[in-house]
Amino acid sequence: MGRPAAFLFTSVVVVAASTALLPHVVWSFASVVPPICSCRSPLPSSPRRFLPRLQYTVSDYLNNLHSIDDDDNTFDKVLIDSDAFDKQLDGDNDIITPMSWGGGNRISKNMYRVALPSTLLQELRNYANKMGITDFYRSLVIDGPPYNPGQEKSVSFQEQNWMAHRPKSHWKSNMHWLSPADETAHDDYLTILSAGGFDKVLESIGAYFNLNGLSAYHLSFIGVSQCERGFIHTDVNDSGVMAFNLIIPLMLVEGESPELEILSDDETMTRYYQYEYNVASMIGDDALHATASCDYMSKGEMRICATVYVGDITTTNVRNLLMSLTQAYPPVGNAKHLLDRAGDHWSKTDVSKRLPVPVNN
Repeated sequence: MGRPAAFLFTSVVVVAASTALLPHVVWSFASVVPPICSCRSPLPSSPRRFLPRLQYTVSDYLNNLHSIDDDDNTFDKVLIDSDAFDKQLDGDNDIITPMSWGGGNRISKNMYRVALPSTLLQELRNYANKMGITDFYRSLVIDGPPYNPGQEKSVSFQEQNWMAHRPKSHWKSNMHWLSPADETAHDDYLTILSAGGFDKVLESIGAYFNLNGLSAYHLSFIGVSQCERGFIHTDVNDSGVMAFNLIIPLMLVEGESPELEILSDDETMTRYYQYEYNVASMIGDDALHATASCDYMSKGEMRICATVYVGDITTTNVRNLLMSLTQAYPPVGNAKHLLDRAGDHWSKTDVSKRLPVPVNN
C-alpha cells in the first residue's frame, strides 16, 4: 500500500541475464521499466520521467494512474546473498540485511530482509484465526465474490471495528486490505505483536538505523489469490530513512513463483523475491515494488500477510508519513495524532517504551 510510480519513455530495451540457482534464490526479470502508462489526467508534454517523489495525496494517485503495461514475462534466477540470514532475532544479534543480488548488487537501497522471532508467526496466525480474519479472506478471494475494485466497507471482528478495502482496478488483482478502523482495534493488534516478540524487531531497527524512537503506527492484513499484473508503487516516501513497512508472511502457497516484484532505484531492472516464513520484507523510502503476478484460485488457496508500518515520527517527516496512509486509522491528515504517539513503542533512551502487553498475560 502506498504511492505509485508512473513512467514515460520513448523506447524500451530488454536485457537478458541469468546465473545458476543457489540457496536463498530470488527470481530476476532483467529488463527496463514498464513502458508508457495510461493516465486519467494528462502528463506533461515533455518526454521526461514522471518522478516517484512528486507529492500526491492518496486520492490523487489512485485516481490519476490507471495501469502500467509490461508484455515481457521472461524470468531468470539470481542469487540473493544469504550468509547473514540463517539466524533468528531470538539471539543477541541484529538480523537486518539489505536485499542484494549477484554478490552484493543492491538494486533498491531501501529494501531489507529482517529475520523475525520464531513466536511471531504463530501469534499472528492464531489472532487471524480467532478474530475471523482468515475466514473473511477465504470468503472474498477463494469462495467469492470479492469486493468491487475501489470498494471499501466497515466490518466487525469480535466486536472491534475494522475497514476492508479492495484497491482500484489498475492494481489488476483481487487483493484486499484489512486494517483496524479505530484506536481500540489498533491497540489490540499491537498486543499480539508484543506477544510475538516484535519489541525485539523494533529494538533492532532502532539500533540499525540509529533512530531516537519508534512507533508501530499503521497495521493491516493483506490477502490475495490472483494478480494479473503487478502495480508498481511505494509504501513510504521521504521519511529521512526513518519509516518502513514490514511485510510478514502468514500463509503462503507452496511451489508458486516469487511473490514480490522489486524495481531498481534507477528504474532499469526488476527482481523477484520469494517470501519466507519467519522473515519480513522491509520496505523503506521510495522503494519501488509490486505484487508479482500469481493465480492460486485453481488450487483453492490464498496468500495472507500482516503488514506493520513502523517509524521514528518527527515534525519533519510526519506530513510525508500521512500521505502513505490508505486506511481509516490512524486518521488521515491528522499530524497531531501521529506526533502524540511518536516513540511510543521503542526509545533509544527510555527502556519503558514498549508495545502494550496482552491483558491476559
